[in-house]
Amino acid sequence: MSAKRIPFILLFFLSICSFLSASAQQKIALAKALDVVSKSLKVKFAYEHNLIKHTTVVFDINSLKNTNAETVLNKLLDGTGLTWDAVGEKYFTIIRKANANLVQSGSDLLQNGRANVLQHAIPDVFSLAEITLSKNVGLSGTVREKKTGMPVGQTTIVIQELGISTMTDDAGKYTFKHLIAGRMTVKARFLNKVTKEEEITTVAGKNYVLNFELDENVLDLKEVVVVAAEGRSGGATASIISQKTIEHLQATSLADVLQLLPGALASNPDFSNVNKTAIRQITSNNMGSLGTAVMVNGVPVSNNANLQVLNPASSGANASFSTSTGSGTDLRQISADNIESIEVIRGVPSVEYGDLTNGAILVKTKEGKMPFQLKARVNPVLSQFWAGKGFSLGKNAGTLNADLDYTKAYNDQRYAYDAYNRLTGSLLYGNTFFKEQKLYTSTGFSYAMNLDELKQDPDDAKTQTENRAKDLAFRFNSSGRWNLNRKFAKVLNYTVSATYAIQKGYQQSLLSNYVYPTSTATKDTTMASQYVPSEYLSKVWVDGKPFNLFAKLTNSFYLKTGDFNHRFLLGAEWRTDANYGQGKTYDVTRPPRLSGSNASRPFPYSEIPALNQLSIYAEDHLTGTFLNRNIDIQAGFRYDNIQPVGIFKSDMGRVLAPRFNLAYELTDKLVIRAGYGITAKAPTLLYLYPQDAYFDLLNLNYYAQNPAERLVIVTTKRLSSKNTDLRIATNNKTELGFDYKLFGNRKLQVTLYKEHIKNGYDFATTFKSAVVIPVVAYDVVDKPVGQQPVVAPGTTSNFYALYNLPTNNQDTKNKGIEFDLDMGRFDEIRTSFVLNGALLNTRTTSTGYYLIKQQPTGAEPAKIPVYNAGRGNEYTRASSTLRMIHNIPQARLVITLSAQTIWKDQNKYLGYESIPMAYLENSTGKTVWLTAAERSSSKIINDPELNLKIQDPYYLTESWKPLWLFNIRLTKEIAKTASFSFFVNNLLMDRPQEESNRWAGQYSIRNPKLFFGTEISIKF
Repeated sequence: MSAKRIPFILLFFLSICSFLSASAQQKIALAKALDVVSKSLKVKFAYEHNLIKHTTVVFDINSLKNTNAETVLNKLLDGTGLTWDAVGEKYFTIIRKANANLVQSGSDLLQNGRANVLQHAIPDVFSLAEITLSKNVGLSGTVREKKTGMPVGQTTIVIQELGISTMTDDAGKYTFKHLIAGRMTVKARFLNKVTKEEEITTVAGKNYVLNFELDENVLDLKEVVVVAAEGRSGGATASIISQKTIEHLQATSLADVLQLLPGALASNPDFSNVNKTAIRQITSNNMGSLGTAVMVNGVPVSNNANLQVLNPASSGANASFSTSTGSGTDLRQISADNIESIEVIRGVPSVEYGDLTNGAILVKTKEGKMPFQLKARVNPVLSQFWAGKGFSLGKNAGTLNADLDYTKAYNDQRYAYDAYNRLTGSLLYGNTFFKEQKLYTSTGFSYAMNLDELKQDPDDAKTQTENRAKDLAFRFNSSGRWNLNRKFAKVLNYTVSATYAIQKGYQQSLLSNYVYPTSTATKDTTMASQYVPSEYLSKVWVDGKPFNLFAKLTNSFYLKTGDFNHRFLLGAEWRTDANYGQGKTYDVTRPPRLSGSNASRPFPYSEIPALNQLSIYAEDHLTGTFLNRNIDIQAGFRYDNIQPVGIFKSDMGRVLAPRFNLAYELTDKLVIRAGYGITAKAPTLLYLYPQDAYFDLLNLNYYAQNPAERLVIVTTKRLSSKNTDLRIATNNKTELGFDYKLFGNRKLQVTLYKEHIKNGYDFATTFKSAVVIPVVAYDVVDKPVGQQPVVAPGTTSNFYALYNLPTNNQDTKNKGIEFDLDMGRFDEIRTSFVLNGALLNTRTTSTGYYLIKQQPTGAEPAKIPVYNAGRGNEYTRASSTLRMIHNIPQARLVITLSAQTIWKDQNKYLGYESIPMAYLENSTGKTVWLTAAERSSSKIINDPELNLKIQDPYYLTESWKPLWLFNIRLTKEIAKTASFSFFVNNLLMDRPQEESNRWAGQYSIRNPKLFFGTEISIKF
């Protein structure tokens, strides 16, 4: 789809929605009518939103001429069961009539997922008997359990627009003081309870009481949410995934959860390879994964100091053992069972989130009192056990959460020597200090062991291959929220964390049938060397000890200007990433084998400096009304200084990143959204300080039968792999979308996005990494018996050394349309329907020239071709997933059937040219640029050193037919103490073979295998 058509499609959608909205508005919502009256007559109203949210009235704006508020209210509220009360000059409260039922239907409230206000406990919920001179607003209330009426202590109460929160005491009570008047959304959240929220509008100088009744998050509720919910993280487009959703999904790791995002595809659990993800990107390449930040309890899971590679100069960020070096977090390592909620920010994030390009995955682990829970999960490739409990340590002593997870997975159960093991555990302590200016703290310690190993196959005596990657991680973190309630320091938030890891990579292979010379030199030199044995066991260890330090301090406060409320955010952040490991070690007389003249040397990581980052950010989150419609604006900037030597001086680079989000209520049913921002990701230690390239070039190879007469002379050249011109990768993100309320709770959300990641990190050959090395060939002039020969310098020839440098060559453009249609619950069949999906397009190209050394005869070539920039690929995919959630509350049973359709799936290669733009001349080291005529000449076309033979299929677009996949998940609760879950992926065992239209005779199976698993959970 052409990018030019996207705005027209959006306008078409908006036009339809506006027409539908306008044609249905013979009546308008009472809340909107009151807003118009408030603006026109300069009066203010206070009311409880649940009281009027379903009330519509016939309203004529002309009735506001030449009248007063009392007359208008009498006409407006006639027949609604509501009345008004004047509590001061130009201040009115909307209440029920004396003979009206004070208690709103609990079932209606539950169905809408809203908070139930305990009006029977406090008849006048908004008590405004007296008008004070203060402009501040007070809000208090009690949180109780719905069924028992017992108070729920340690419940988190959040006022979303102001960004402030508090917690209930043991009696379930909470209090906010010194608030500003206006519209606000209040949420009550507690572990294992259904989160409730309530919208209220407050008037300056009043105190309000808002009570909540929380349902236990079990399956006997009328409606159960087991899919990702579309939401707004601050002002950013985001998906919110609840604990109940994660449990129903039976997720084995964080990677499994992300299949719920719009446009993501279902897959079977897989622990056989590093699991990388990239938000809004079809292919999870290293840069896309690196640019996706993962944060657990506000702390980044940093991979910046990971150096588990073998030889970047020849193989880039790769190794024979499992490694995520040069990319993002390996999501296999994060267990999903201890997660309370996940927020995936796909849009323009708040300025407080940095060191990212694509987006952020915000993980909140379980905190607070909860029963002991034991889980056992089994499927064809995995066995998993998890246990967790939340302890109350007594009055004013806080809570302690503990959990332990063990997972063992196989790529194939038939091969026990190829396995993955995960052991994780954590402790999280939370408490509240001080009575007035409350300080809420959360301090945790976690441990993780991940072992991905390919042991030696007992039948593999020929190669004796063995690969192993073992990671041990120890993390300490402490965060707090201090409600100071000062004018310009309402809330101080801090986060401090330190992570120390021990990473051990191991590679083993038996090398035989080849005697070749080796050198141990680490500087430029020519020296006599030695031969390796004809057969030896090569063993390489890579020992890394990453250390990550993170500290963040944020001050937030709020002010009111006219009809707008401002929530200001000011903060600073520091990150340090270092590696203190021994690095790459091996017996230098038994080196790993590399191709050509590339050489390897041990490399201690103690030589590598630390990576430091300083960030400063500021933001204003504005809410209010404009033209009698609600508006929400988030605007700010973030300043990142990489390797700072001062606040505004840097050894690496600086980025000033503005970010902006807007949401405006166009009609009662239609909200339009827009966003723009720049995000930035610092290079990791691997890209900043790679190991130098080594080349061992043969001057003489005199191999006699008598070992005493043998002589080998090698020239060693050490070349710097550091790219001093490396820049910071950035992403320009643009969004446009709308939210449309259909009827009832049904809604449609559509988002168009366009992103451009510039200066992405990669390893590639460049002009700087093409170096001519003169090599002297030595001649044997005498062969004394029993001694090494006498030699003399002979002819000199040139060798073109070509190796990888870290570059900014990767350029990625992502664009697409995401949609989420919540069709609500149909009570007659006890089934909810949710349809989401996306049209995604990812285009990744290289901005640098492509240099390759072709040796058709095996000899050193006379020319090194240079091909034009722009090589890459483009992927396009359109997919949708319909989820049908059937729940029977009486049976505590939920069944979800998902129907996934891939409507369009195609890819093509870009910029593949067989004729170079230039070539490097071996004899002179000069670059010879070719004219158009020369490029088309037979001399160049027929030169095997220059003509890169590209097969015709590379110029074809691979396009696949539509494909369907059906999965089913079932969860059954047995009272409150146990539950049983089961899932089947590819329920119909549909795995059609389809022939490639690019490679004739090649067939692909795109659907995953039939896969099933079960889980048992017990609570004590």
